[in-house]
Amino acid sequence: MKQFILTVLVSNFLTLVCAAGAEAQILSLDDCMRYAVENSTTVGQKDIALDNYKANHTEAVASLFPSINGSVGGAVNFGRGIDPATNSYTNVTTFSNSYGISGSMTLFDGLQSINTVRAAKVARKMGATEAEIARDEVAMQAMSVYMDVLYYTEAAKIAREQLEVSRATLELVRRQKSLGIKSAADVAEIESQEANYDYLLTTEENNLALAYIKLREVMNYPPGEPLQIETNVNLEVLPTATSEQALVEYALENNPRIAASRFATEQSRLNLAKANGAYSPSLYLYAGYNTSYFVDFDKKAMYDRFGTQFRNNRGGYIQLALSIPVFNGLSLCSSKRRAQNAYRSAQLDEIAVQRAVESEVSQAWQEMQGFGKQYMQGQKKVSASQLAYNGAAKKFENGLISALDLQTAANTLLQAKSDKLRARLQYIIKTRMVNYYNGEPLVR
Repeated sequence: MKQFILTVLVSNFLTLVCAAGAEAQILSLDDCMRYAVENSTTVGQKDIALDNYKANHTEAVASLFPSINGSVGGAVNFGRGIDPATNSYTNVTTFSNSYGISGSMTLFDGLQSINTVRAAKVARKMGATEAEIARDEVAMQAMSVYMDVLYYTEAAKIAREQLEVSRATLELVRRQKSLGIKSAADVAEIESQEANYDYLLTTEENNLALAYIKLREVMNYPPGEPLQIETNVNLEVLPTATSEQALVEYALENNPRIAASRFATEQSRLNLAKANGAYSPSLYLYAGYNTSYFVDFDKKAMYDRFGTQFRNNRGGYIQLALSIPVFNGLSLCSSKRRAQNAYRSAQLDEIAVQRAVESEVSQAWQEMQGFGKQYMQGQKKVSASQLAYNGAAKKFENGLISALDLQTAANTLLQAKSDKLRARLQYIIKTRMVNYYNGEPLVR
């Protein structure tokens, strides 16, 4: 008995500790969005891609500087060979080595290198914008799933309340049946209503569990760790945008998706300029400095020492080379054609993105206005439906209406509460989206 009591006490203590730990881990909407962004694999991939863009830009800038290479070589020859001193064949054993440094630099290549640097710089900006877009998309997805959790949490609460009311009504009807006030048909009708609410509660609880699973997935939350969210989300204040037109104009100038499409168009234009530059002659500068050492092991005395030969054998060169493209199998023509098509495609994509963003912004503005009105109307509808249900319940108790009429009033109240909840959460989402299109960050 003592062991059992001790086990119960320990179990209760651990439950309290876990509950306290879980309360400390309650996450708000912004916490969930921030966590999702910081732990998103998609955002991580975009950050890696951005680092590659930075490396490409650095490489393109460095290609404008001279290329310098050093060389060291050594060789031992056995048997028949050429004597460097007499330039005749002889059977000797010789050792030779050489040292050199050379460099090359492109003086002019039709501005291909310059346009490569410019395109790499634009690509770097585009990569940063794409990373920002990825963070925003993950934050939006987390916000949407978070709201799903809130909705099903409240929906399950509403269904549970309706189930409790239905069970209380069922107990009342059964007592009234025993007194001869209600019939068996009334009891069966209320039992059916109670079963429907029980089924609805089970459905909403299952939807809530699935919503939590989806939220964990979006947040990339560690498995096994408890996840609790803040269910009390306040209604958002109206955006600072004065009108839909002002909001659309701001979004068309500052939205990261539009900025990314503009960067893509500019990059394609620079690639086309680079393809045109390939038709131009290219001028290159080459320079080098070298020295060598040679010795015949059979006649070492005939050759100067290493230091003397190293100084005396020094030499250098400077060379200018002009490359003129004449015919290369139409590769330049094909490259230019592909660059032109890519530029036209980028221009069309930019137009499509602008139209899509304009439509999304206008839709978000209208939906925000609509859901705000629906929420205000939903409050009135819930109040009226609650009064109607209370009156129907009293009439049912007095035998003035049937159980079917009572169920109709209960379903109307349930639907009114559900509509109000959906309008409230959608209003919060759309208000956040409107603020986002107006320049405010999604994650605060």
